[in-house]
Order: sequence, then C-alpha cells, then structure tokens
Amino acid sequence: MMLLIRRFEERTYQEYTKPGQKIGGFCHLYSGQEAISVGLAALFDKNRDYLINGYRCHGHSLALGMDPRVAMAELFGKATGCSKGKGGSMHFFDASVGNMGGHGIVGGQLPLGTGFAFAQKYKKTGGFTVCLFGDGAINQGTHNESLNLASLWKLPIIFMIENNGVAMGTEIHRHSAETDLAKRGLGYNMPTINVDGNDVDIFINDIGKAVERCRKGDGPTYVSANTFRFRGHSMSDSMATYRTKEQQESARQRDPIQLYSERLMKKGLIHKEQYEAMEEEVSEIITQAADQADQDPHPPLEDRWNDVLAETYPYQPG
Repeated sequence: MMLLIRRFEERTYQEYTKPGQKIGGFCHLYSGQEAISVGLAALFDKNRDYLINGYRCHGHSLALGMDPRVAMAELFGKATGCSKGKGGSMHFFDASVGNMGGHGIVGGQLPLGTGFAFAQKYKKTGGFTVCLFGDGAINQGTHNESLNLASLWKLPIIFMIENNGVAMGTEIHRHSAETDLAKRGLGYNMPTINVDGNDVDIFINDIGKAVERCRKGDGPTYVSANTFRFRGHSMSDSMATYRTKEQQESARQRDPIQLYSERLMKKGLIHKEQYEAMEEEVSEIITQAADQADQDPHPPLEDRWNDVLAETYPYQPG
C-alpha cells in the first residue's frame, strides 16, 4: 500500500507538470509520509471509525481502500471521481468507509472532527475519530477550541499532527514558540506523545494504545507523528529556499518504504523478487488508473449547480 501511494503521487506529479496538463487547481503530494496513512488504516474499523483530514489527502484515501482509478479521475475533474470531479486534489471523500474528506481551510477540520467524535460518543458506537492536520494548523484558533472541548467531554478522538517540519515553507522554529509539537497539547489534560511517523511498525504499536484509550471511553490523545515530505508544499514549490540538499538526502535514509522493505527482507518474510513483483504490479495498477480516468467523461455542464447545498431537514416556519 505504501508503494501504491508513492507511485500514485509520482504519476500525479507527472500529469500535473507535463504539457497538456490534465490536473488543475492546487495539488499537495504525500510522498514520504506513507507510513502514517497505512498505519492508521491498519487500526481502522471502516464500519464505525472516522478519519478527517486537511488538503494533503491522497494517501489516506488510498490506504482506506479508494480505487486509484476513482482517485485519479477526481484529479482529472471527471464525473467518475470520488467527488464527481468537483473537488479535485484537496477533497477526496468516501463516507461509506469513514473517510470524511480532505478540507482546504487550514485548521477547518479540527472542529468538524471534534463533532464526529461527539456523535460517536453520543450514539455509543465504540468508534473513534482521527483528525489529521499539519504543523501550521496548530496556530489556528480552532486548535485550542477543539482540544479543550474534546477533553472536557472525553471524546474518542486522536488529534494527530502530521509533522513534516514545515508549515508550507516555514520551519517550526519560526512559527511555533514550542518546537516539540507534542507539548502543544499539554494544556488540555490529555496524553501527548511523539511518534515515529516513518516506521510503520512503531507507529501502529504507539497509536494502537491511543485507539484503545478512545474505545474504552478514556478520552482524546494528542500526537505529533514526525515525518518528512519528499516534495514541496504544493506543485509550485521546489523546496529550494528552505530544504538543503543535505536535509533531503538525510531524510531519504529514513524513507518509510525502504525501512519496512529492508526489515521484511532481513526477517525473511519477503524476498527481493517478491518486492520487485509488487513494484511491477503497483505500476500497472497506476498506469491503468490514469489511462481509464483519462477516458472517463467530464461532468455535464448542467450538473454544475448540483451538490452545492444539502438540506436534510428543511426549515419550516412556525
């Protein structure tokens, strides 16, 4: 799955940057952070849990089972996409498996995730919500409000910073007075932990304890999942102004795919030939997804006003 996400993002980069660009709007790639989304998926119950995210949402959606063809179609603005081609890169949704979507407003998902967790507690579903956000979102007012309410009400939610070290291009020491971001949750009477966001085994073990805490009704946990993104903030960002070549080369030594594949090989659980076969299979899946999405139809023009507003319970005067 980590390989699938990586190859999907690489193909996305190619489609965005080549002549005859087929992907419009903003696009934020997930390369380098795959262990987080795959680790979460391993702990996730699609029948009762929720995941809500910011705009870097491709990896989580694929990890929770989204068909790469559906994901690529959304990027291409096609009617077969997960949001009918109307959301694009920042709005991958699949509510049927608890994926409550990517959100373009920085920090906007924090109160929404808190609301999902409130619903889970109110309905006694036994589910939990994981609310993901970047290190830049911790400076939004919604961060304080959401953490405070979640702790007061002992909601089953994991607040997780995908801490890749920079808010867009601004390094942590320039935007957060406290650079150990796990400590940013200390004022809210909940456990706060730093987690290795590049090692999928360590991640699953540590986050599994937070999931268990949620399911037992003991309330939220605050996590800094420390990682490194291999691409810029968005497609217009080369990282050249804030990431040195040495930093990038050092980060590549802890590539989550490399770490895990080498561990599996060392333990004799897979062989080099099996790994190469996986790579070949994944490449074929992504090629087929892009080819099919390219052939899929755009939404009809008359559909542009649909899905703008949904009123389940219309207001009735009196």
